[in-house]
Amino acid sequence: MGIDPILNTLANVSVPPLGAVNVRIGAPVEGPGGRWVPCASIVSDGVYLPCLYEIGPGRRQVCGTNVPSPSEDEALSRAIELAATASA
Repeated sequence: MGIDPILNTLANVSVPPLGAVNVRIGAPVEGPGGRWVPCASIVSDGVYLPCLYEIGPGRRQVCGTNVPSPSEDEALSRAIELAATASA
């Protein structure tokens, strides 16, 4: 994989929107880029975002705000992809 797909994926993440609540949490993904936990967060009725957070002191959660989903399963699947990219 070249660097462009990774940069494009990471360009679409930001802090979670105000009021976002984690509703599904996946298994941690670990690699040279750290240990990341994927999750699906609900942001409004029927709208979910793929999110992930890095384990460790001072770490923060980020969400794929440009890829909302009507399904928590789909959001979690996308979060797992984000976690794999972040940990690479």
